[in-house]
Amino acid sequence: MRLNEPMEGRSGTIRLALYLFLVTSSFGYLQPYLPLYMRAAGLDSFQIGLLMGIGAGFALLIQPILGRLSDHMDARRPFVCASALGAGGAYLLFPYANGFAAFLALVTIGANATMYLTAAGGVLVGRFVSAARGGAAYANLRVWGSVGYIVTSVLAGWLVSQFGRGGSGRADLNVIFQVGPLIFFAIALLAWFLPDRKSEPAPEGEVVGKAPLPDNLKRFLAAYFLYSLALYGASGFLSLYLKSLGATGIWMTAPFAAGVVIEVLVMRWSGRFSDRYGRRPALAFSFLLLPIRLMLYVPATGPLWVLVVQTLHGINFGIVGAVAIVFANDLASERTRGQSQARLSAVQGLSTAIGPAMFGAVAQLAGLPMMFAFAAVIAAGGAAILFFGVEDSHPESHSIAERGPAALRPILRWLDAPPRRRP
Repeated sequence: MRLNEPMEGRSGTIRLALYLFLVTSSFGYLQPYLPLYMRAAGLDSFQIGLLMGIGAGFALLIQPILGRLSDHMDARRPFVCASALGAGGAYLLFPYANGFAAFLALVTIGANATMYLTAAGGVLVGRFVSAARGGAAYANLRVWGSVGYIVTSVLAGWLVSQFGRGGSGRADLNVIFQVGPLIFFAIALLAWFLPDRKSEPAPEGEVVGKAPLPDNLKRFLAAYFLYSLALYGASGFLSLYLKSLGATGIWMTAPFAAGVVIEVLVMRWSGRFSDRYGRRPALAFSFLLLPIRLMLYVPATGPLWVLVVQTLHGINFGIVGAVAIVFANDLASERTRGQSQARLSAVQGLSTAIGPAMFGAVAQLAGLPMMFAFAAVIAAGGAAILFFGVEDSHPESHSIAERGPAALRPILRWLDAPPRRRP
């Protein structure tokens, strides 16, 4: 890993890896159990989707403000600490919440806080490493987040089976929200020890304000919106789908953990690959895979089927989870990476604002299998925008078509660049 400041060295790397480990660990209990808990509290699929959508929708307002403030102050640590405390407090209060309004307030705080923690990780790593090797550097650190997810999801399943009698009632699931949020308080403490290198002084006469929005980033954000809408809108109901197929206990978390095991293997490769051949070819493969994966959920006959299909999530997130972050960093200056990552978070916030309510309504009307088919169509739209409109962001990549087998070059050129930009 090539560092911008050698003095940061191994100590900074370890602290960033631990930060990403803890932040992603939190999703190991939130992703499987958040919708299940709200269902156990008496909310139906549409209410759960609407509640999560409204909560995430506040990201459109909050995330850009946080990104611009942190860039203006040239500091991430206080924002990380405050966000972690907010998330921890919100999720600790879940066992005491009753009714739509109470859960809405807590989900809004928790969702926005975790979004900022994720975005801050991309900024901190981007400031820590050189741009040309940013893909491998971020992936090598982010893979520890995947390890954290696996550990937490397995422990969450064990907690429910041991202390909640393995059931899915509210009393059975309370233990998840009594123990899981403690992760955020560890993040709040770690925040003050994170490497947060200051920017070089702005050139004389330069006013640092709102960062420009390049056309290529606009097109990528449009594709990323549809990708996230399909993926997170549908997968937010995956635990309910598993329950409908008879899953209990460890089977509620095993499919999520299985996907992340593959993610660990894919992520380090995707970072190195994107540094050598560009961000676009890696992203294009993942965007193409998503609609296929979503269609494969439709004929599921049991939890094992879902587990096998969910392993493909490791390929999807193993690529996009690292390379999308680096793509946004590539198109920003050192002084505006906070805003760039905030835009990525805001787009994801918009997708998660619309997606849960949209897919909850489809699930209520047509059933969960048809909801996944609907998501596949939306994912295909995102892939089309990426293939036809998004150019590579890497400052110095090699053409994958020129280095591939001659017989495959016509296909590989689609990965290199949109048709209008091919030489």
